[in-house]
Amino acid sequence: MKKAVLMILLCGFIFSGLIGCNKYEPLNKAVSSYTVTDVENVDADIYDVSPVGATVIIKDTNENPYVYGEWYKIEKEENGKWYDVETVIEEYGFNEIGYLVNENNEVKFEINWEWLYGELTQGNYRILKEVNRQYIAVEFAISEEI
Repeated sequence: MKKAVLMILLCGFIFSGLIGCNKYEPLNKAVSSYTVTDVENVDADIYDVSPVGATVIIKDTNENPYVYGEWYKIEKEENGKWYDVETVIEEYGFNEIGYLVNENNEVKFEINWEWLYGELTQGNYRILKEVNRQYIAVEFAISEEI
């Protein structure tokens, strides 16, 4: 009987030790639900990054270029995973306007995200843009020097 009780206790300690070693996702963070893809003949770059904004330039060299909207989403990388950055307001929206590429096959977005996300803290981020019901991402970093 004592052996059975000791065996149960030992298994309980081992099991609780294994649970304590598992990594878990914080409850207040949402893992990204967006699938980023490479869209043929579409590239994006980011410039003039600050904690409150940046300029994103999308280059589209397709024979029939896509139309681009104002919508964007910012995610932060932590421990190899992308998480939604919380917005500072609950209800928001983007203008439903379509932008076409210019004579250089580019469309330029000067984005000030302070109204939506506030000032970003130090870390690695990406901004998502929608392209033909797909999502492209441009990664950037916010450092203390900015």
